[in-house]
Amino acid sequence: MSAPKISAMENEPRNLTIGTFLISKFRLWMQVSRSSIFLHYGIAHLLLNMFALLNVAAFIEVALDCSTDGVRLSVKDDGSVLASGPNPGETVYVVAGTTTVPGITAIRVEALPDPSLPKGGPGRDPYGNFVLNGIEITAGSTRLGIKSIRADEAVGGTSLDAFFPKTLPRDASAPRGWRIDASREEKRLARQIVFTLDKSVGTPGPLEIRLKYLGAAVGQSLGRFRVSVSSSATPERVVELPARLRPALSLAETERTEQQRKDLTSFYRSVAVSLKPTRDRIAELQKNLRAVGIPTALVMRESVGYERPSAYVRRRGSFMDKGDQVYAGVPASLHPLHDDQMPNRLGLAHWLVDEDNPLTSRVVVNRAWEQFFGRGIVETSEDFGTQGSLPSHPELLDWLATEFVQQGWSQKAIHKLIVSSAAYRQSSEASSTVVERDPYNRLLARGPRFRLEAEMVRDSVLAASGLLSPKVGGPSVFPPQPDGIWDIPYSSEKWTPSDGEDRYRRGLYVFIRRSATYPSFTTFDATSREHTTVRRVRTNTPLQALTTLNDEAYFEAARALAARVLKEAPPGSLDATRAIYAFRLVATRAPKSGEVERVLASYQRQLEKFRNDRAAAVQTIKGYEMANVDAAEQAAWTLVANALLNLDEALTKE
Repeated sequence: MSAPKISAMENEPRNLTIGTFLISKFRLWMQVSRSSIFLHYGIAHLLLNMFALLNVAAFIEVALDCSTDGVRLSVKDDGSVLASGPNPGETVYVVAGTTTVPGITAIRVEALPDPSLPKGGPGRDPYGNFVLNGIEITAGSTRLGIKSIRADEAVGGTSLDAFFPKTLPRDASAPRGWRIDASREEKRLARQIVFTLDKSVGTPGPLEIRLKYLGAAVGQSLGRFRVSVSSSATPERVVELPARLRPALSLAETERTEQQRKDLTSFYRSVAVSLKPTRDRIAELQKNLRAVGIPTALVMRESVGYERPSAYVRRRGSFMDKGDQVYAGVPASLHPLHDDQMPNRLGLAHWLVDEDNPLTSRVVVNRAWEQFFGRGIVETSEDFGTQGSLPSHPELLDWLATEFVQQGWSQKAIHKLIVSSAAYRQSSEASSTVVERDPYNRLLARGPRFRLEAEMVRDSVLAASGLLSPKVGGPSVFPPQPDGIWDIPYSSEKWTPSDGEDRYRRGLYVFIRRSATYPSFTTFDATSREHTTVRRVRTNTPLQALTTLNDEAYFEAARALAARVLKEAPPGSLDATRAIYAFRLVATRAPKSGEVERVLASYQRQLEKFRNDRAAAVQTIKGYEMANVDAAEQAAWTLVANALLNLDEALTKE
């Protein structure tokens, strides 16, 4: 083909025609051998849509000084257009020319890689990506409408609404359009998109196509592209084949890899008309399987082969910046892998529990000690390194670790050993002198005493009230929480409280949203789950007392506890008997005589109040009314139960 003839000419202000390019008619837009059409189950016939290349005159409209900052477009021998020069954030490419194809039904834009583009293209942003989010097509003086848009690959998919939305999302300045992410491709692929017209263009003539790149902070326009037209009745069939599979079709069947054969076969099974009944049956069975609701979990498996596992160092944490290749191994400062241990997950497991490993058993028993005593022998249970705390009793830690290993790494055995020890069975009571000398009980001069963790606080309250569900497993639940916690501007999701026993499941099953965590858990120092946390730092704040007194979930537990006391206490019981029973349910011990007197005094004050305000009594016991029980009496026991559940002793392990 002879070299294109170029002649510079000026256009309207702010527009610059950089040249007129005479291109011969483009007949076959992809080279596919006839043998490959029949060798692979007829897949290649999907590609045989004829698109004729426009005889184009390309120019660009930019909001810059056209003489110095205009993007330069040049036409290559294959009819594609290559952009170079400045790369503004917002740009409009205008492709204008004439076509000899009658009855045009669609326009196709191909995005092509090129070695001159960043990372090989096909876009001009630093990673070779692009965002095309606007298009206008004009035939003569008539603006053509578009009825559908389809691409062979797009991030988030693409459609007519992606280019022409009725309204933009709140945080968007331009339509989503057609965007690609080629960052992970070792060899850049070509992509294509088809714009199907709502009416065909009957007669050949002039055609103008405006490709818009809008709203980008950096230049994200196409670096190399090609425009063609089609008169096919089904033009979108050309993009039915995903872009990642197209290179495989350019190879003879004998040259394809096993993975390429599998990918092509899988795709064919998803589109073959003869297999539609089978696909429908599979879809029906999968729908029935999902309806069963079988829980699933992700698992890992070893790679096939015996190559040593490896990875690349990513400089400064950037997955795009590949550094040296490193191989799986263990820290050189510790014992090495044995000769019969492979450097894989199984080998690592053996290495972790090797008798020469000084860390694993110590870390495990330290965490167990922390659960029982509230503070580990090494306080920084998350850090046994040089930045962590030194052990308060190093010999004790070593002895527990060796006992743990000798007893077959049995968690049950080490727990039994700790709870049966004299140190654990001590009373937590201590004189002021002892507390002043050792406020954190590092010397183990008294038994442990510390506040329960957030989830356990709720569980203990539900258990005392008789509401706690013993159900194990299943999906997350949504117990009551204050209104407005999930009122987030960019989300329409709402917290709908669970019904039935799911309302009273253990705190372990409460749904956690990192941007809006369950509020009572946060008050009691639960984490947001954004980071792995080995040790929670405990605080004591007035807000915690306000939560156990006023939170809906805790007050409902108080109602249930009052109803339980009135129901389970022996018939005709005196108030003192009920007070003792309520106290034992909450504190798990018998109250002293003075404590019973204070509970009864509180009950009498509340009873007198509710006898004078029946409406308040009815409101207090709402949902837990008992037959043949005076509302004022039940309401008074409800507030007594509320106070008992708020006792420090009710929320503290001692």
